[in-house]
Amino acid sequence: MSAERNILAVDLGAESGRVVLCRWTGEEGRLEEIHRFPNGARPEGGHLVWETERLWQEILRGLTAAAARAGGRIDSIGVDGWGVDYVLLDRAGNRIGRTYCYRDPRNPPAMERAFASVSKKRIYEITGIQFLVFNTLFQLLAHRAEFPEEWERTSVWLTIHDYFQYRLSGVAVAEYSNASTTQLLEVFSRSWSKDLAKAFGLDLEKFARLVQPGTILGELRQDLADQTGFTGAKVIAPACHDTGSAVAGIPYPHDGLAFISSGTWSLVGTVLPQPIVSEDAYAHNFTNEGGVGGTIRFLSNVIGLWLIQECLREWNAQGHTLTAAQLAQQAATTPADGPYFIADETAFLAPGNMIERINAALRAQGFTEEKRPVELAGIILRSLARRYAEVIREVGRISGKRLNRICIVGGGVKNEALNRLTGELTGMEVVRGPSEATAAGNAAVQIAALENARSVEAIQAIAARLR
Repeated sequence: MSAERNILAVDLGAESGRVVLCRWTGEEGRLEEIHRFPNGARPEGGHLVWETERLWQEILRGLTAAAARAGGRIDSIGVDGWGVDYVLLDRAGNRIGRTYCYRDPRNPPAMERAFASVSKKRIYEITGIQFLVFNTLFQLLAHRAEFPEEWERTSVWLTIHDYFQYRLSGVAVAEYSNASTTQLLEVFSRSWSKDLAKAFGLDLEKFARLVQPGTILGELRQDLADQTGFTGAKVIAPACHDTGSAVAGIPYPHDGLAFISSGTWSLVGTVLPQPIVSEDAYAHNFTNEGGVGGTIRFLSNVIGLWLIQECLREWNAQGHTLTAAQLAQQAATTPADGPYFIADETAFLAPGNMIERINAALRAQGFTEEKRPVELAGIILRSLARRYAEVIREVGRISGKRLNRICIVGGGVKNEALNRLTGELTGMEVVRGPSEATAAGNAAVQIAALENARSVEAIQAIAARLR
């Protein structure tokens, strides 16, 4: 590792996005947030949709600011973010229709219709992906049912991050780690499923070519280079799924290690060399998502700090002036024993009225209601930690992997109360990875690609040297 490089990691989250500049000396690197911007779905026409064009303009603002900071020398750019959501493009590369949010209410009925055509068991055998109502398969079926003319006009569909990389490079591909979340990819062959595409009438010619994390797509389009102030930068597909990038940013060996990518969602699991598509994995709805270097992230989605984010919206609308950091600090002494609810993602997926829904879940467990902010925040953290412990036990049992410590990455690293409760309820050592693990992993994959070293070990060695 010798070349000095300036790397841009564009990290898109459901609550906010940012553009991060990584200055890599050849031996170590430093991450600097250049531009942060809000994100969030908005209602439109009875649906929840993303402001795709606004996000694109924010990305360009970040690239322009980063170019100024780096003196016009940027070596590469890569985009990561949340999975499953998509855009439709016509033959000219123009976007068709709206970009729907995974929390849109159209998805559950589409999921049930899908099972009438192909059984859940068969879909799992093919894809190895857990059943979540917002998986891309069900979203595409919902879109085609409501707007068949838009699907007919579609030349190719891309996940959101592949779409932004297409706009940067002019090259339309489907990056593997993100594609694996769609429930349309064969888990063992790592190719699009012809059987599922045929069964659901999703024309396979509308699916983009698959590429692995670290694939160099080409150079930044010249018009964008002129606009942003740098030229010659390569566009590189990192692990485009944000959890894929976050896990790539873990600086510890994966032997004996579980991970929790802790944020709006919590992704709880471990890294394996091969997928597990067993009766047990199916019964517990575990997922096999693609990772860097040919690895598999064997995990379960757990509702995360979204619960507190939604409660904060209600409390602050009532006149409180609270932040998530304040609540975590004030709930720091929350004991592991006490009232809890079942932190099931389905019950809490939709926005709005979260305090009442949590209290309904508390009542279902035989506990009294709690609406005081600090006390309810403590109950939320305890409930999340209980769910983490349950998932990690099942991960170890089903995989046969002996787990003895947990690495927490993402924004939740800063939530000491949640991390302490997780350690107490799992009985495992908790180690902290970077809070900026997603940006670190994104940048590390790009650096490794530029240095023609795409193994897990090479990527981890780079990530461990980023601050």
